[in-house]
Amino acid sequence: MRKVFLAVFVPLLICVSSLAFSYPDSWENFDPNNLDGARDETIGNTQELLEERGTIECIACHGEQDDEYEGVITTTEIVTETMSAALACLDWEVRGICIWMTCVLVACEFDYSVKVKNFVPELTIQSYDRANGEPWTESQDLNQVSQGDADSSWVTTIISWIEDYNVGNVGIRGGVSTEGSKKQHANLHFKLVDAYGNPAITAFNSLASSVGGYVCEGTTTMFFPYFISNLDSIAWRWDVPEMFYPMSWLPLVQMWDLGDGGTGIYGFETKTNNYGAIYPRHGFMTSQDPLKAAVLSAFRSAHFITRSGEPHLYFSIDEDDEPGYWPPGPLDQDDKDTGQWQMLYPYEEDGCRSFPYSDNESSRRRSEDGSYVWNFWRAFKCCEQEGAILIFHSG
Repeated sequence: MRKVFLAVFVPLLICVSSLAFSYPDSWENFDPNNLDGARDETIGNTQELLEERGTIECIACHGEQDDEYEGVITTTEIVTETMSAALACLDWEVRGICIWMTCVLVACEFDYSVKVKNFVPELTIQSYDRANGEPWTESQDLNQVSQGDADSSWVTTIISWIEDYNVGNVGIRGGVSTEGSKKQHANLHFKLVDAYGNPAITAFNSLASSVGGYVCEGTTTMFFPYFISNLDSIAWRWDVPEMFYPMSWLPLVQMWDLGDGGTGIYGFETKTNNYGAIYPRHGFMTSQDPLKAAVLSAFRSAHFITRSGEPHLYFSIDEDDEPGYWPPGPLDQDDKDTGQWQMLYPYEEDGCRSFPYSDNESSRRRSEDGSYVWNFWRAFKCCEQEGAILIFHSG
């Protein structure tokens, strides 16, 4: 049944993928020929406050340097690669049944539907080195407009709070933002990360809804900026407030590190294939391997994007359960259902896998320009509503 279903579903998904090539209708007053105007109208006074600090890249200058850079992957290529991996990444399976009840006066009717599970390509996440060098071509324009949304009371309040605080003197395990100590700069990487709604999600959901509840839909919006690290300058560059988290200050405990390992001294988990500390979740990584730094930066961003109420500027994709619809939990490296990754650049993967990669990953996954792009897939469970009240479900 699974093979027959996928053989029909995947070709149909490819045929309607053209639905993804548009900007969201909800963006009002958006003129693609006047990106500077759209950005400047909404940027407020955040840029002025950032310039007072003197340590943050110019948001308003985004796109005004090296305008000839066209990126390394386009929306068309992302959709094509997403579809090419659908058979492997969808991982569709029947999990159980749902029993529904509908009552009218004293008479009740019962019905059932099949409960299924499948992965959904919710986000496209890119990790790169310079603010106007996004590897995803279309995201350059999207970033330029979206970064005008930085004028928030949270940002301005935090900037004012740390105005007299010397953040530069604080060194944090798992990546340092210290600029005054050369010994802490060995193998130091800083990555910008953006997470947008996958451009194929609309086509995916359209086909999912057309097959009568046998495929779970995602809830992200294509091209929507769920996270732009250059807007999250306070947390992504200065570690505020995550520098104060206990998870950031326990150098002998690797239970919050990204990697494979076992139980070590005092019962704490140790990592033999260690990609670095997940906390603090910022853009600095100390690593001898640029690939590991990029992987860790993408994982950190997805770690808080899949959670609610985190101290970052972002839109969460965390959702509550609903009758007949069960979203995955927050990203956990030990639970593949909470997040798998499909590399789009520099290597085109035809399947999904969990982070981390192996300790000595092959050269084909190593970028020469510091840019990396992944699709982020998560597993949903659902069943079609066949009554007023869900009274039982299995699987």
